[in-house]
Amino acid sequence: MENTWASGAIELLRHADSHIHLDSAFDRRIAFISIDNAVETMIRTFLALPASKSNVKVPWKELGEAENSFPKLLGLLWSHASTKLIGIDDSDIEHYHRIRNKLYHDGTGLSVDSQYLQAYRLIASLLLKNLFGINPEPVKPAPTLERLIELWNLLEETMKQRLQAAGINKGHTYYWEEAMSQGIVSLENVTSFTELRMIRNKQVHSTHLDKDQIHYAISLAEKLLKQISPKS
Repeated sequence: MENTWASGAIELLRHADSHIHLDSAFDRRIAFISIDNAVETMIRTFLALPASKSNVKVPWKELGEAENSFPKLLGLLWSHASTKLIGIDDSDIEHYHRIRNKLYHDGTGLSVDSQYLQAYRLIASLLLKNLFGINPEPVKPAPTLERLIELWNLLEETMKQRLQAAGINKGHTYYWEEAMSQGIVSLENVTSFTELRMIRNKQVHSTHLDKDQIHYAISLAEKLLKQISPKS
């Protein structure tokens, strides 16, 4: 089904993901509320679609009666589209929606367990796929020091393999120059490698982590990995 039908829900999920990555109590709360809003948006949008698009015909009277009630909308979806919801439990969604209401109405100070957050995010992805035929972008791992170390090791291993395949000795003083001359890396790549190594070493040995620096370094590492990986 066309992405336009689900664009609102996709935008809400992306907003949720941007907060999931920050991993504070406040951000988990905001992310959970955004996921729930995305789930409700998906349900409302799907139920209101023309039957030619959804292969489901929902009487307008039933839709109007359920308009202001999330549980009724959920029941309507399961009543008319149960074949699209295999493996998804409506009671799980209703449970998470109640958690969302508590987070929203009880205000500052409350948060949500990260396991609930990830579970609801997965349910939202399954709904997006089953109702609209859209495979959502995977949620990126959180920008942690652990993730930075993982990416750095992957970069080092990828670079080692490429140099070995080209017959270049990494222990040689001028291996970067040789790699550039063979088109394995660019001068920009070498500069990024140097910057990334400095940030990585500083953060690993620091007693106070700089989350902004880690976030930046992870973005740089992911970009570098795409650039130096062999093209299939």
